[in-house]
Amino acid sequence: MKPTLDVIQYSKTAHAAVRAAAEQEHDFGGWLADVLARAAADLGSTDALTAGRPGSWEAGLVQRLVKGTVGWDDEYLADYRSTP
Repeated sequence: MKPTLDVIQYSKTAHAAVRAAAEQEHDFGGWLADVLARAAADLGSTDALTAGRPGSWEAGLVQRLVKGTVGWDDEYLADYRSTP
């Protein structure tokens, strides 16, 4: 399946943001965990981040990173919401 123009564009934007953060952030892992936690909070759960491929090894690693930040049962997820 060929990626759509939207996927290509947000992938380019994400790549630029991640590269800039990797070059500038003292704690890149902490920054990435925070960004993913905020996205999960806005989506309503950590599971929403990996809903497309929940059993993949990539999803497992994303879940470990985010749940390590917001709690294994999403108990601190609300602390990361960017919208009221």
